[in-house]
Amino acid sequence: EWRFVIRRLILMAFFFVWMYTLAEHYCVQDGTVNKEVCVLLAFTAPLMSISVSQRFHRGIQMIWHTPHRWRYFHIFGFFAMLFYLVSLRAFQPQRWAALVAIHPWLTWLHQAHYTIHTSVLGTFVLSCVSCLYVATASGVIFLFWKTALRVPTIADVNTVESGPLQSNT
Repeated sequence: EWRFVIRRLILMAFFFVWMYTLAEHYCVQDGTVNKEVCVLLAFTAPLMSISVSQRFHRGIQMIWHTPHRWRYFHIFGFFAMLFYLVSLRAFQPQRWAALVAIHPWLTWLHQAHYTIHTSVLGTFVLSCVSCLYVATASGVIFLFWKTALRVPTIADVNTVESGPLQSNT
């Protein structure tokens, strides 16, 4: 099982480095990538590695041929919405202000993005969405790794040995 773990870790590192190079190209502020973007990438890379695994694809195939496939679509839609909202928080409006000058049809979208970033309510909502993304992503990552590896748990114990403080009666 160590080969599986090493392969998964290398794949996560590959996805992180790939997304980090994209962030370096598009999201650099003051010469560095924002720490918030790095946290977003750190949670997105394991999710991407899960989504390309054979186990995930077999699970989707099993779900696809049942009446429960709509639940998968709802979960996928929820993750997509969380990711886009977190990206909205991580991507600063100043980064694409020059693009608005070239394409005037983006003005209303840029103004809405700027308003969300500068308002107290918008900042609070986007912060809550970021926390929800981190909690949800870490839960999915934990569940995938927990079920992918054979980690002994209390449920795996068949017999309890008597210790010095336990009585045999």
